[in-house]
Amino acid sequence: MIKLALGTVQFGLPYGINNQFGVPEDGELSNIFSLAKEAGIDVLDSAQGYGNAEERIGKLSKNEFHVITKFKKLESPLPFHLELKESLRKLKSDSVYGYMAHDGDLLIGNPAWWDSLKKAKELGLVKKIGYSLYSVNQLESLLAKQMIPDLIQFPYNVLDRRFESYLSHLASLGVEIHTRSVYLQGLLHMDPNQIPIYVRALHPYLIQVREIVNKYDVSLSQVCLGFCIQNPFINKVVIGVDNVFQLTENIDLCKKESLTEETMNELLSIEVKDKNLLNPANWK
Repeated sequence: MIKLALGTVQFGLPYGINNQFGVPEDGELSNIFSLAKEAGIDVLDSAQGYGNAEERIGKLSKNEFHVITKFKKLESPLPFHLELKESLRKLKSDSVYGYMAHDGDLLIGNPAWWDSLKKAKELGLVKKIGYSLYSVNQLESLLAKQMIPDLIQFPYNVLDRRFESYLSHLASLGVEIHTRSVYLQGLLHMDPNQIPIYVRALHPYLIQVREIVNKYDVSLSQVCLGFCIQNPFINKVVIGVDNVFQLTENIDLCKKESLTEETMNELLSIEVKDKNLLNPANWK
């Protein structure tokens, strides 16, 4: 089974610093789903905050994927909270593969919501529960509160390795690990000399990546994707695409030879000093 999961934010919202195509039309999205299924991609990663992405999945995906969705708040009483019901309605499904807090702070501030997730799992409305994270502090806090997830998602790429030291421990707990932001929201694909001023401090690190790409005669995309896919602790790498061509490119990259140990070691030697630069929420 291919190690990719298909992110769906682009199907409901124009997303990403380097997005030039906008939201795909229904015909293009149907083709994306068909190609993903044919290639062995079995997971769609969505959220209630992704515009109308859930509705489009329900309309066009033919119920052929494991769907993960995320909530931003819970308003209604346990266990049949309205947010999950609404997601299931839009997805045209009786259950979802994964149901997650869109931000770990939601559970840190509302520990009772973890019980709500566990109840939804007991009722068969969801198979796996967990949370999406933005900082290591969130992970440490949630684990300290014994909120051990079935499923977790956080950013990971050649520049952003903040969670790297926790991968082995999470895997030992039986956690299914999904990573996102393989191309740092498109920034890694941009010309380092053309990046916006608010991320200009990342310029030297982007140059380092380009130098490694040139040295070992591999493509930038192969380096970025291969770096994540070759990590043995990562179960799925969530990618976003705007069209069939982009998905085809990513599928083809997965079929290429693995990055050499020397290439991997040079990538691992890159260290961004100011970790705040790695969170797109700080790109202002």
